[in-house]
Amino acid sequence: MLTVAELRDLVKQEFGEHLERATPATVRDFLDRLQVQMHEDSGEGAPYVIDSEENTRSYEEIVADFFSRVLEYTPEKAVVLLWLLSFEQHFSMLEEDYVQRSLTLFGERETE
Repeated sequence: MLTVAELRDLVKQEFGEHLERATPATVRDFLDRLQVQMHEDSGEGAPYVIDSEENTRSYEEIVADFFSRVLEYTPEKAVVLLWLLSFEQHFSMLEEDYVQRSLTLFGERETE
């Protein structure tokens, strides 16, 4: 599992000392690569794929399961996973904000 120190080094190498190179697109690319690497390093086998409607769960159920599992992790592992989730959520919100701003700049309105 990735340590906090390793995560810090990876993030600074990727985005700069103060995350000055972080954008929604670069963060998404980094997180996608990191998730693949972390999964491969975990030795858990093939990624889980939802292949039928009876196995699908709501987003809320998946997130609740994630948070309940994180409570059982070591503090180091929990900090890494929760930081990554927060980082992802922040830049996802920024991306949504950028889309709304661009729609406003170009005089387009969001369809409801």
